[in-house]
Amino acid sequence: MDNNTIDKSLLQLKQGSSSDTSIKTLLRYYLDDNINLRPNYQRNEVINRQKASGIIESAVLGIPLPPIYLFKDKEGKLEVIDGQQRLISFFGFLGHLRGVKTKLNGFNLIGLDILTNLNGLDYNHDYFKIVLNDKILDFTLKTFTFDEDKGFEQSLKYEIFERLNKNPFPIKANSFELWNCIYLSDFTRLIKRIVKTELFNHSISRKSVKTDDLRMDNENDVLRFMTLISNYQELKNKNHLPKTLMLQNVKYHFENKTDSTNLNSLEKHFLNTLKRIKLIFGTNNALGQLVNENPNRKKVYPNLTLLDIITLLFSNEDDKFLQKYRDEIHDSFEKFFSDETNRAFIQNSKRGKHRINNTFSDRVDFIKSSTLDSIRKKYNIERSKRISTIRDKTLEDKLLEKQNGLCPYCKNQIRSTDDYEIDHLQSIDDFGNNEEINLAILHKSCNREKSNGKILI
Repeated sequence: MDNNTIDKSLLQLKQGSSSDTSIKTLLRYYLDDNINLRPNYQRNEVINRQKASGIIESAVLGIPLPPIYLFKDKEGKLEVIDGQQRLISFFGFLGHLRGVKTKLNGFNLIGLDILTNLNGLDYNHDYFKIVLNDKILDFTLKTFTFDEDKGFEQSLKYEIFERLNKNPFPIKANSFELWNCIYLSDFTRLIKRIVKTELFNHSISRKSVKTDDLRMDNENDVLRFMTLISNYQELKNKNHLPKTLMLQNVKYHFENKTDSTNLNSLEKHFLNTLKRIKLIFGTNNALGQLVNENPNRKKVYPNLTLLDIITLLFSNEDDKFLQKYRDEIHDSFEKFFSDETNRAFIQNSKRGKHRINNTFSDRVDFIKSSTLDSIRKKYNIERSKRISTIRDKTLEDKLLEKQNGLCPYCKNQIRSTDDYEIDHLQSIDDFGNNEEINLAILHKSCNREKSNGKILI
């Protein structure tokens, strides 16, 4: 990569410290075996003599070079995360490289465009000893050191090395790719794991599976949707998601070291949401086509504002309801989005004086009432709550009288000394409701044995 594009935002990483360090000091660390110039994750030398000569020329001219990133372990030893080639250029020109297979140790300068009079000279030439010695040794590099003693995890050095050497663009501020470096945790690893699943890539990803996602936009989307879902009560009366809330989400899991049980629950909930979306819409392209206003476009991915509402809408939907009525539900969404006004309302897509600033709950409730709830109403399906805690004496007496005192499951008498419970004749999972006509009293053991099965009186 072009070193001039090295991301300066990494200087914000909280576990690190920056300083201006002279080549003389860095060389002393190296000769004292306190700098590992080429740790095992570093690539072999790729810089050639002409580029190395250009680095020396920049130092003589006093032109600043990109910073060096170092990792300091608990024993005080330094590793070069990024900047190996700059240091090889300086140490090689000074003739002090050792233990490194290279052609640059004690090299002569070549290909200089400005200081052409230095071409062909090495550091031992009198010109350097008399005139330019201090310019080389006193030249300073911005060094940024990540200190293990200050809480910097060893594994993060690989994250930063990969980011600096594989991403040709600076890291975006207020993004997952930056927070992943600062707050790497099992939570951010979970998000990166989700992004690699076929389920994510074919259901709601806004990119082609073949697209290189060096900016971690997919991870940013997953973090966004998780934050929306988990903070919906706080956000429902807002019309946008503040990125600061996404950052708070990442920091919370980093600082509290969220355990695997809670992380597994988050992952399961989110993946179940994706399964429901896939069940109804099939692919991300099919979902994107719902709001595609150009019929000539054969491939179109859903936009972010649509996915905000879709993930919120399906995050707590009933799986059996979706399975049973999925074709009709899909048709209701197609009909809904065939209306331009509906599309604009859901996506906040109007601009300028026509801008629509409806809240998340406005949009979720509007699309829900026109699709999912309209089908529930059509088939008289209620979203009933479970009633395992209901202990209503009047209701119990009515039900026992209707049942002639018998348990409808085992057909034996229910005595006042028995453990018994009120339950549904038609289960909630099978769209039963809490009306008295759908309730019965069973022995507690019978209720456990039947589970979600139907009972007949």
